[in-house]
Amino acid sequence: MCFFHLGQCFWRKVQGSGLASQYGNDEEFSLLLRHICALAFLPPDEITKAFDILKQHLPQQTKDVADWFQNNYIHGRIRRHLRDGTVVRASPLFPPTVWTVYDSIKQGIPRTQNVVEAWHRRWECLIGRAHVGFYRLITEFQKEQQQVNIQAECILRGEPTTKPKKSLIDRENRIMTLIKSHGTGTVMEYLRGIAHNLSF
Repeated sequence: MCFFHLGQCFWRKVQGSGLASQYGNDEEFSLLLRHICALAFLPPDEITKAFDILKQHLPQQTKDVADWFQNNYIHGRIRRHLRDGTVVRASPLFPPTVWTVYDSIKQGIPRTQNVVEAWHRRWECLIGRAHVGFYRLITEFQKEQQQVNIQAECILRGEPTTKPKKSLIDRENRIMTLIKSHGTGTVMEYLRGIAHNLSF
């Protein structure tokens, strides 16, 4: 799961919980909610403990979102309560190792799959329908290969590629600075810094 899809699922839950209006009007409230997605910028072995700390700081009206995140992304759903007070949980549907982007960012790997999805949408437009014949498929693959060859030649000639906006570059630099300083402050300070750089 890429960070983009984690953010989409998170935003749908915020909307489904009736918190979208407050999220849009109350900056401190939305910042606290974004702390949940900021967990993805921690190493996977630190996420569970950080979530437990974060949950204590979240406002009461976010309980539905926090419980949903806990059940699906952190601890898993409660299976049963034992007599000694212990809670038995199933494995989370999406464990932290699946959605953390900490290692990806440190290695310079994009934290989303948007490039692949954009190509897939483009391919769907080229083909135009779900079921195509074998020869049509071969023809479209050949056209796509010609397009790739042209793009490769442009790169070899040194033609400039489209640059991301300065605001996006600045945001990525701030996130990278925070990741490099990870461990120098408290978990809540780190999550707050990341949350300031996220938007949904």
